[in-house]
Amino acid sequence: MSYFRLLASYKRDVYFFYSDENKYNRFDLEKGIPYSQSEKLLYVVDRFDPYLEQYDILPTVGGKLVSLKLKRLIERLGSDCEFIPAIIKSTETGEINDSYFVMNVLNLIPCLDHSRSDYEPLVKSIPDGPISLNFIALIPGSLNGYHIVRMKESKEEIVVDEVFVDACRKEKIKGVLLVKEGNVRSPEFVDL
Repeated sequence: MSYFRLLASYKRDVYFFYSDENKYNRFDLEKGIPYSQSEKLLYVVDRFDPYLEQYDILPTVGGKLVSLKLKRLIERLGSDCEFIPAIIKSTETGEINDSYFVMNVLNLIPCLDHSRSDYEPLVKSIPDGPISLNFIALIPGSLNGYHIVRMKESKEEIVVDEVFVDACRKEKIKGVLLVKEGNVRSPEFVDL
């Protein structure tokens, strides 16, 4: 079975930013740490595009924002994710959109094939610390039956399997960008 990195694609070159007003550390959302608070999480963007609601996943700095449609698909697949209600605020107009959720993937799985991948420490003085990936090769069968996981070796990376890809195709999920194993700087994408 093939595995893919999960990214987001959007018509306009923009990111939805995790707001500094949140009390919860955004890096915890990129590590698979369960969310223990009850507040909605705030994201900001310059303006709302008329096509915003057509997208099921949004490009973010912070945990990934997903639509109710994608949330339900992931829940049907039985993956270990939590979905935190989000508020997106336009910095230009002050408008609010509360129809998205922050997806927190809790499955932390070692799936990077160290012998076939190319990577280096982000900080040379901490060789066992965070890594920078140049070429990604994943271990076959390493997702242990899960369809969406967080890569233990590089926790901000979300990895999905063919079951997830097929479900996205069937449900016509918009905005999902799937990257094949290989060179990180010149990636090869999967057509949905």
